[in-house]
Amino acid sequence: MKSYIVKVVLLSTAATVATPLWGQTNVAETPQAEQSYPTSDIVVTARRREERLQDVPVSVTAFSAAGLERSNVQTATDLKTITPGFTFASEGGKDTMALTLRGIGNLPLGEGTPGVVMYVNNVALPAVGSNIPAYDVAGIQVLKGPQGTLFGKNTLGGAVLINTQEPTYDFSGYIQGIYGRFDHRELEGAINVPIVDGKVALRVAGQIRRQDPRIPALDSGPGFDDIHQDSFRASLLLEPTDWIKSLTIYEYSKANELAGGLNLIRQNFPFGVFFGPELGAALDAQVQANLQTQRNNEYGSFDGGINGGYADRKAQSIINNTSLTFGDITVRNIIGYRRNYSNQLINTGAVSPLTLPVAPGVNVPFTLFYASQLGRREYLSNEFQVLGDFGDLNFIVGAYYNKDNSYGAAGSQFTAFSVGGIPASPITAHVTNRNKALFGQIGYKITDTLTLNAGIRYSWDKVSACGGAIGTSYVTDEECRDVAALGLIDGVGTVSNSGKAPSWTVGLDYKVKPDWLLYVVSRRGYRGANVNTPFFESKFTTGGTDPSCIFGGGICPDLRPFQKTGKETITDVEVGSKINFEAGGARGHLNLSAYYAKYKNALQFLNVTGVVPNGAPDTPSNTAFGANISDQTITGIEFEASVSPSRNLTASFNGAFTKVKIDKVTLPANLPTGIVFSPENINKFSPTFSGTFAISWTLPFKPADGDVVFDSDLFTTADFGGQNGEKLPGYNLVNAQLSWKGVGGTGLDLSVFLKNAFNEKYYSAASVLLLSFPISSAYRGEQRTWGIKGRYSF
Repeated sequence: MKSYIVKVVLLSTAATVATPLWGQTNVAETPQAEQSYPTSDIVVTARRREERLQDVPVSVTAFSAAGLERSNVQTATDLKTITPGFTFASEGGKDTMALTLRGIGNLPLGEGTPGVVMYVNNVALPAVGSNIPAYDVAGIQVLKGPQGTLFGKNTLGGAVLINTQEPTYDFSGYIQGIYGRFDHRELEGAINVPIVDGKVALRVAGQIRRQDPRIPALDSGPGFDDIHQDSFRASLLLEPTDWIKSLTIYEYSKANELAGGLNLIRQNFPFGVFFGPELGAALDAQVQANLQTQRNNEYGSFDGGINGGYADRKAQSIINNTSLTFGDITVRNIIGYRRNYSNQLINTGAVSPLTLPVAPGVNVPFTLFYASQLGRREYLSNEFQVLGDFGDLNFIVGAYYNKDNSYGAAGSQFTAFSVGGIPASPITAHVTNRNKALFGQIGYKITDTLTLNAGIRYSWDKVSACGGAIGTSYVTDEECRDVAALGLIDGVGTVSNSGKAPSWTVGLDYKVKPDWLLYVVSRRGYRGANVNTPFFESKFTTGGTDPSCIFGGGICPDLRPFQKTGKETITDVEVGSKINFEAGGARGHLNLSAYYAKYKNALQFLNVTGVVPNGAPDTPSNTAFGANISDQTITGIEFEASVSPSRNLTASFNGAFTKVKIDKVTLPANLPTGIVFSPENINKFSPTFSGTFAISWTLPFKPADGDVVFDSDLFTTADFGGQNGEKLPGYNLVNAQLSWKGVGGTGLDLSVFLKNAFNEKYYSAASVLLLSFPISSAYRGEQRTWGIKGRYSF
């Protein structure tokens, strides 16, 4: 660690708080020397209205467009290195995002149930499809802790708010190009057109990204982890009167890429456990040879015969945000529609093609683990709000509706322990979710310095699923339900669940002085009742008999008691302080927060690989089922500090300490044979500590009337994420960027950047870390990359 501190002193780091987040983000950035201090007021929308960050009694990390550019944020996943305590990983493939914050993570249940929800332009994104490109962004806010009152269920750990640039009434725009290692090519731009001054404006933005595979195949195949993405956005602003504002945003994005490459970490036990000594020894020898090759080639992955796999995605969305202002009252409606397509194939086993000697001189293909998933989903939401501000009293009340469902054939195919190269049956899987809610929150000034904040939300949830093996391909939800209605014992069926629950917040904030806020708040959040899919009804999941049920000695597991899950709840108390300071010409801020949370009825995932036979028509989705078996206590301290000795120099240090204590684990008495679970197997998502140290320095000379700015950051994290109680090792990353801004007094900026400057070798996300599975695998983090960037703003 000391060596990295020395290196970062030499490199410095980027300020994570820069220009104001709202209001000025549509304006081309002026030279650093002419701006206000980087610690100037930032405006956020953490309570669904615009407020100064330092006045909001919520722990928030906020970034302006300029701050994101300084930290070279190219996709949403880059946020993890500048937001301590927040992890953002592609755990189940490039399009399956695992967001974690304050010890709460994603659950592979139904269509993917998040614990931290991402909102783009005030509309929630699903877990599948959250890794959006970060182009033409106005600002990003990371809200920490339960946000269920104003942002709905599932925000147990927090919410991430991304807002893109709105149209303005100036003719302006920019074009930007990047070239870097692995033949990385990127072109993006935007143009802002005032159609009717003060009434109608249009902004069009787009991005094209290409990159060769950064991970070669160690056997054969094209490699892994390339980039092939196209994105487009059009935003139309209508303001026919001074009391009507309507913003409509259409967005389209597409990616046709190779899969992510996996590292083979280790072999957990001999294959003889499954196949006997002779056959097991043959597989052991092949896997051990793979391990040696992997250790000699850390930045490489085994193709395993999938020809690079694939990660194809397509998303379209349209959002309308209309508000009517009547004096102190604003009526607002936000409607959003999104359609996502995702098709993925991964060599989850992370080994080369294996063979099994079934007879002397006769070898047949053996598939350790392939995972493929096809998703077609659409999401419709509508939120109606009434906001009021009467000096000592402000309020927001509203109603919310959401429905998401499949729109075509969809499902998953997990081929594990397959002899003869025979793929598992495709398992159709469809989930329909509905959520309705009423909510309200007030802020009342008891005195000029003391304010009471209180709010409540009541939600009603319904989930319905249909799935199972139907023929040789996936089918639609309607076709699945038609087969389920036949009542055959074929593993095809429907299962439903429903629930209702309140979320609330209550707190006090006290203004010690205009630039110092103290607050205390308590909140309740929940994650709704759900179902495990598909419908457990065949002999393989209802306690029948079959020789392929190895762990049970021919007696298959009975999973019917686990068909449904109950809701989870979290209740926290947070105290915080936010202070701006000025001394001797230096300015800065120091924000501190500490929290204590009780997480009840937490779902844990019990793996059934090998327990439920490969090819069973009702194998649990993602080869695991969830059960409410754990209570936890989560405590933490978070801080953000920034100081600017002058307008040309800013240093900042952000950090998060998180401790998760397992209060109890209550295992079901009817847990099937072969499924092993203990308190040590509970996954503690967040690292015990992570932090970012940053400095931004505008050099004391101006070649060709342009500012030269050096930015760099050191991100460090302790062990994090993982599965089944095992964490991935911590790591340290150093990034740097040198920019020449306003070249020749024009809108031209030129930059060179370096990511992972010291080529730290680390894992970015888990794939399979189960001691009950023969091997363990994980995604390797990005190696050292460099690039040059040019941007012209007008």
